[in-house]
Amino acid sequence: MTKSKNNRFFSNYLLVIVSLSIVLLFLSSFLFTALNSEKFINEFKEKIPVVVFIKSESKKVEIIQFEKNLNINNNIKSFEFVSKEDAASSLSEDLGENFIDYLGYNPLYDSYNIFFTAENVNTIYIDQLVNEFENENFVQEVSYDLPLIELINTNIQVLNRWLVFLGSAFFLLSIVLMNNTIRLSVYSNRLIIKTMQLVGATKSFIKKPFILRQLTLGLCSWLLSSIIFLVLLYYLKNNFYDFSFKNIAESLAISGLISFLVCIIISYVSTSIITGKFINSKIDNLY
Repeated sequence: MTKSKNNRFFSNYLLVIVSLSIVLLFLSSFLFTALNSEKFINEFKEKIPVVVFIKSESKKVEIIQFEKNLNINNNIKSFEFVSKEDAASSLSEDLGENFIDYLGYNPLYDSYNIFFTAENVNTIYIDQLVNEFENENFVQEVSYDLPLIELINTNIQVLNRWLVFLGSAFFLLSIVLMNNTIRLSVYSNRLIIKTMQLVGATKSFIKKPFILRQLTLGLCSWLLSSIIFLVLLYYLKNNFYDFSFKNIAESLAISGLISFLVCIIISYVSTSIITGKFINSKIDNLY
């Protein structure tokens, strides 16, 4: 009988920890995404290249001067030279066959991939610079993804408003879900609470063990959700999107701290209120 009772309590505690961990995991994930949304967008913008193709007959002195101009331009984050041989090798790999063997020559040009700082990735500035590039005698062609730049800059404000709305809604939903989980946990002990009151225990004495237990379960849930979240970040970094943990350390700490405080505060307040409700309830209402 005792073993069965212990198993039941263990199952209840495990259910509470798993339920709270899931809620906290989603809360931490959303907070982290919201805090880093601008950073992620800026990093994405800085990876959109303007490709300048160089004529085959261009003079070396012109290319040297072109690179100097790129180096002194503070609006340019970085640039890289891609030889026509490297471009052909990359294209052949994408096509799955060597197109040079078929054509008999390499039709591609040497090029420069130019990347701008995030604040300068806009159609006005880039169009102006592209016009300057196109007026150079050694430039064959300039290519860049204009629709993508317009799409990002047009929808960034809309995205921020949606993040605020969804963040508020999800935060309230997290509180409701955590409160309901705690309510069910305390509900299973309602008869014990009432029995303690009938034998003369004070309200504070009755509440204390339940609050401490729920705080412990909340802390375990937060630790579990934090571990899972870090594992997911490592998986994301290694398989989908490479980033530096140093760059996200601050937002990671803030999202973790907020989820911790929410968990502890809700655990304390909900347990105190729900326990008090059962203390003040009539015995008949507990069945």
